[in-house]
Amino acid sequence: MKFTLKRNSKSRDVRTETKDSLWQRFEQANLRLQHKCAQWLEQKTAHFSRLHWIVVLFTFIVFTGGCSIYLIVTSFSGNTTKNITVIPITKPTSSLSVKKNDIELNTIISKVELEKIIRFRRYVDSLGRSPTGKKTHDSIVQYRPGLLDSLAILENYYYSHYKN
Repeated sequence: MKFTLKRNSKSRDVRTETKDSLWQRFEQANLRLQHKCAQWLEQKTAHFSRLHWIVVLFTFIVFTGGCSIYLIVTSFSGNTTKNITVIPITKPTSSLSVKKNDIELNTIISKVELEKIIRFRRYVDSLGRSPTGKKTHDSIVQYRPGLLDSLAILENYYYSHYKN
């Protein structure tokens, strides 16, 4: 029992040592990269005088302060055109139930009537795809909200009786 505990503790020590050495290598590479970047920046700004640094600092302060003030003022102003509006989800009044037993049609649809329904649905779909017909499609959907659903129900009803 003592032998297994020592063995496990040694394996854990090896794992932590490899993690530590990997972490140390990463830190060393990071420090080297930071040192190279600092040297490059120092070379680029070696000719700056005290006045140059003051101008750069003043420009930075004015720019970041202006951006912050602009964001604060626009957030408190009543301009809602840029804001995201949240519209609550409501159940439509002309919703259809998913259950098949609720909808029972006792009439038989002929094949000619089915073809008319299919042509009309294709026509309405093509209106929705074209930019000029989009307005007509939207008005049909707005003024007859359940029309396309009713056509789909009729087609499904015909195909269900056709299979039987």
